[in-house]
Amino acid sequence: MRCARRVCTLGLAAVVALASACRDRERAPSADSAATVQAAVPVASASPSAAKPACERTGHWIPCQVRQRLERSGLAPRDTSAPDLPALGPAPAVFRLGKGSLAVYLFADSTTRARAATKLDTVTFVDAERPLTMLSRATVIQNDNLLALLYSKNEQQRERVSDALMAGPPQP
Repeated sequence: MRCARRVCTLGLAAVVALASACRDRERAPSADSAATVQAAVPVASASPSAAKPACERTGHWIPCQVRQRLERSGLAPRDTSAPDLPALGPAPAVFRLGKGSLAVYLFADSTTRARAATKLDTVTFVDAERPLTMLSRATVIQNDNLLALLYSKNEQQRERVSDALMAGPPQP
């Protein structure tokens, strides 16, 4: 009988302690707890994700922004290489996207990009708005200083990559 009372008393004490803790949580934080939260903030900023350098937002495409945009679109880009890419000026970054591949050329400005795009054969390289034909090898995606060549016959992939890159570079 004594053990049963002791168990009931301990159970009641636990319920009271929990109720008290819940009630304290609903109150506004005191100055001591605010100082504790402020002291915890620097620790949180030292996390591994905060240690990575941020991708600058310049208003023009840069390599890390292209990768981020593709990742955020759910395309899971993987670095690769391709031997038979057209020489348009800058060295392209080449990504594997599922069964297709994407070559991304980043120019100094949109004028240089437009000049380089005129070198592409319009039968072999078609704009994203036009349907692919049997002769087409790649889809050309152009936006600001970016010129991308998507080697894929999958219409859904063409649309997803085109939408991701045509949305424009992240603005400052």
